Amino acid sequence: MSFMGFTRHFFWVIVVFIFSSCIGEDYVDDFVEPTIRINNPITGIQISGSHPYSATYLNHIGQPEDAEVIWSSSNPSIVTINDQGVAMAIAEGEATISVSVVIEGNTLTAEDTIRISVDPVENNMESNGDGTIATTSAYTLEGTFTIRADRGNLILSFNADYKASSSLPGLYLYLSNNPNSVNGALEVGAVTIFEGAHSYVIEGVGLNEYQYILYWCKPFNVKVGEGLIN
Repeated sequence: MSFMGFTRHFFWVIVVFIFSSCIGEDYVDDFVEPTIRINNPITGIQISGSHPYSATYLNHIGQPEDAEVIWSSSNPSIVTINDQGVAMAIAEGEATISVSVVIEGNTLTAEDTIRISVDPVENNMESNGDGTIATTSAYTLEGTFTIRADRGNLILSFNADYKASSSLPGLYLYLSNNPNSVNGALEVGAVTIFEGAHSYVIEGVGLNEYQYILYWCKPFNVKVGEGLIN
C-alpha cells in the first residue's frame, strides 16, 4: 500500500471511529407525544383585571402547529375567559383556567390555577427552571443547570459540576421540544467551555417555549446528551 493510500485508509478509520463514538442510540424515530402548553401562566388577577392567555400546540415531532383551541374556566362566577383566551376577574376566590385541543379524537388539556383577589397581584409569569444533563454517547457529558427569564431573554447557567469531553468534534447546544431531534430546534451555539460554571444569554426566548436542552454532534448529526427542563 502506498503512503497516500495508507493515509486515506487511516483517515477513514478515524472518521468511522469518531462517528461510532458519537452515537449512543439511533434516533431515527422522532415521535413524541403531542401536547398543548399555556405560554404565560400566572398566579392571580385582581378583581376587574384581566389577563390575555396564549397557548401552543406541539405536534408529534414537537413542532408548533396551528390548531383550534378551546378555553374554559372551572368557575365563571370567579373568573371568565373568552374564545380569544382573555381572562376577566369577577369575584374573589380560586379557579382553574383550562385550554384544550382535540387531535385525532384525543383531547389534550393544559391548566393554570389562579387566585382572584381584591388586592393587587404580583405575577411572576415565568418562574425559574432547572435540570440535569446526561450523556447518551461514549463521550463525557454531565452536570446541572438553571434557567430563568430575564427581560424577554433566557439566562441558561451551568453549575460547577458541568463537564463535557473536549475531544468531540462539532459539539453544539440546542433548545428543543423533541429530545430526539434538532429539526426546528433553536441553535444556541457551538460548545467552547468544557468544564465548570458558565452561562448563555439566549435572546427573545420565553421560559416555557422549550422543554429540552440537547447536545448534538453537528458534523455527523447525532445526539450526544440531553437535559429535561423542569
